Amino acid sequence: MTKIGEALQFFRENSWRSILARLNSRDTHPFIQFIKYTICGVGSLTVTTAIFVALSKWGMFPALDSSLPNEVRALNSTYNNLISFFFGNIFAYVTNSLWVFTPGRHHRVLEFIYFTAVSTTGFTIGLLSGPLLIKMYGISTLAAQLLLIVSSTMVNFVCRKFFVFKG
Repeated sequence: MTKIGEALQFFRENSWRSILARLNSRDTHPFIQFIKYTICGVGSLTVTTAIFVALSKWGMFPALDSSLPNEVRALNSTYNNLISFFFGNIFAYVTNSLWVFTPGRHHRVLEFIYFTAVSTTGFTIGLLSGPLLIKMYGISTLAAQLLLIVSSTMVNFVCRKFFVFKG
């Protein structure tokens, strides 16, 4: 809570120019870094979701049609998530390495592999739980997507900050 208070005080005491300069700095307060991470995450989520929805509505694997059997929706949502994950992960890596975290803890290729491994772990947890909940409880495909997003976000920030990038 102290860190959040310090960040809020910084926002109150500084001009927009100073705030933007701090936002664009890699050496910044952890709360500001999390805001930047969130902005990049929303961008990645937008890319991923747009591709997921497009594939689910107009692609080979319809997953948003509630008239389809739960097993079909579950399987098709898995396929669409796998495809959209690829593009969302690349977007997230590029924006996080350019704006949020300091690269250099590992060689760039290894850094991307670790980044992707972390993303895949969080994604897999959500991906396995979503179709399971669709099959077992008949929840909507969009509710399963929300659960995937929440579980992935929690795992990803901590792992990326402390294991993939310098900070």
